[in-house]
Amino acid sequence: MDHYSSLKKRLDFDLDCHFFDSIDSTNAFLANSPYETKTQLCVTREQTKGYGQHGRKWASQKDGSIIFSIRKSFHEHTNINGLSLVVGLAIIKSIEYQCQFFGLKIKWPNDIYYEDKKLAGILMENNLHNGKQYVLIGVGVNFKLSNKIVIDAPWVDLSRIANRLPNFQHLTASIINNIIDFSDDFQSNGLSSLLSHWEDYDMLKGVLIKSKESGQEFQGKIDGITNQGALKVLTEEGVKELYSSMHIEYI
Repeated sequence: MDHYSSLKKRLDFDLDCHFFDSIDSTNAFLANSPYETKTQLCVTREQTKGYGQHGRKWASQKDGSIIFSIRKSFHEHTNINGLSLVVGLAIIKSIEYQCQFFGLKIKWPNDIYYEDKKLAGILMENNLHNGKQYVLIGVGVNFKLSNKIVIDAPWVDLSRIANRLPNFQHLTASIINNIIDFSDDFQSNGLSSLLSHWEDYDMLKGVLIKSKESGQEFQGKIDGITNQGALKVLTEEGVKELYSSMHIEYI
């Protein structure tokens, strides 16, 4: 707990907190925990069985990444499409402020990149319980990783790109506070705040893709997002909207 004392002091919200030196998965821990009226937080120094979107493995080293999950309740009928993008913006804004570093982009729907290398990932899971929608927000941000780590995709960490590497706990607290603050705004105002910033952080603007969804294959050029957080694709048949990256192929 001493390791997390400065982090807890910097949290702006009254949260149900759980801190670990090592755990299999912060998302799995909260998914298996009793529901609480408070927003729940699980932070760890290391994940042994971390996972990302579509079940992909998320590698980590002890204190090499900022790793945590938040379980937050939303109104039952809240459309959470686009929430991962709001979380991405919250993370970037914290990094910009704490590190005085700019140039990060959001790769729809849930990754943060610097140039062509992944810096952070977001995993969203949700379910209904007693008339509320509970959303699990899993976050992993590469902070300072050893070159010996094995990751099956191009990656980068803050120590390699930031002008100023902040205190680990201070940045963690800033990101958690921003995510909760931005999520509250999302519940009240939808994607209005994000849409005003989207062009500045859109990694995929103008990228050509091929997609096969519901048995239909098409090609087109990405042209931002809709008011509901779907990916807009300009095709010969008109504008298509995508809500999952599972069937996207970049060309």
